[in-house]
Amino acid sequence: MNVSVSIIILVLAISVDAAKDLVCQEIQIHDYPCESYEVLTEDGYVVTLHRIPPRNLTYARELKPFILMHGLIGSAADFILSGKQRSLGCMLHEKGYDVWLPNARGTTYSKRHMHFDSSSESFWNFTWHEIGYYDLPATIDFITNKTGHNKLHYVAHSQGSTIFLVMLSERPEYNEKIVSASLLAPVAFLANLESPPLRLMASESEKIETLLNHLGLHELFPSTALNQLGGHLFCGKGAPTQNLCILVTYLSVGFSDYEMDRSLFPKIFETTPAGISRKQFQHFGQLINSGKFQKFDYKSKEENYRRYGRKSPPEYNLRNIRVPVNLYYGNKDFLMAKQDVFRLATHLQNSRFTLTEIRGFNHIDLLYSKEAPKFIYKKILSDVQRIH
Repeated sequence: MNVSVSIIILVLAISVDAAKDLVCQEIQIHDYPCESYEVLTEDGYVVTLHRIPPRNLTYARELKPFILMHGLIGSAADFILSGKQRSLGCMLHEKGYDVWLPNARGTTYSKRHMHFDSSSESFWNFTWHEIGYYDLPATIDFITNKTGHNKLHYVAHSQGSTIFLVMLSERPEYNEKIVSASLLAPVAFLANLESPPLRLMASESEKIETLLNHLGLHELFPSTALNQLGGHLFCGKGAPTQNLCILVTYLSVGFSDYEMDRSLFPKIFETTPAGISRKQFQHFGQLINSGKFQKFDYKSKEENYRRYGRKSPPEYNLRNIRVPVNLYYGNKDFLMAKQDVFRLATHLQNSRFTLTEIRGFNHIDLLYSKEAPKFIYKKILSDVQRIH
């Protein structure tokens, strides 16, 4: 069979797989049960919530559930891809916890709206603000109603931290539903971000916006068969171009002191990227340029005034956050800097917080490193067991 025919067959196979629930597939590989639910938000989005239910329901009634929230371009798969011994989702299930894995609006498994088609511009008219204001509260309400627990634990990576800060800043009543929060690579202030690609894109944001308008693009980085094919052919273990894949990744997220698990690369590309709105991306660019943790800037004094009652976007009121927060960050992370994490901590004036620096970790090591269980996950488990 020649190479071109092999590639066509592989594309067709991946296309079929892409239509399946790859999150549940990954969970069930480990002989765990998997459930999925659709949750309706106040503004009409239908988001999918995956669950690894506890095997012992009697024991689980004594343990508060966990939400594990993915970051930008990620999905519910992020917390299970590393496998039974290394992923936080699997470790929590083994300890008897009820594990819930949301998918933010616009990602692979959350592309439905009550009135808008996902191909329409109206569907993509959101930033991470709406994910924090609508998706996360709807998810928490669903889980508390489903399980009977009135409080839960929250763990998030990157943008998952951002939306948590948005929710509690804007809807402080949800402090009462969170017993603990562990934020991995928390993103709020981005003045000192070092990632060369993101720095460049932020500095050229107006030109990029003009180009996207010209192209009519409102969804960025969707999950496609081509992405998955590229992950297998060019970034798979043993591929001659795998080192190039690792280099490109490190230029974005930081150069780790720990070797990347090369066998994970094709698995990551099966579910990542999972899609975002261009407005999400634009909003993060505004944080880089402004140095503030603030709402979306419509670049029009009139529009800002109409929405916010002022000519410039307001900053989020982090004083509204009252839950205990554990902040974990790597000192080799290009997507957030130590100074910015410290700045975030100084704004958590009404929260008990801890700061944990993981030496040598980049932005994605907190999810995928072989050392993540030792440096982070075992500590999270130990902390919550003291709470219980």
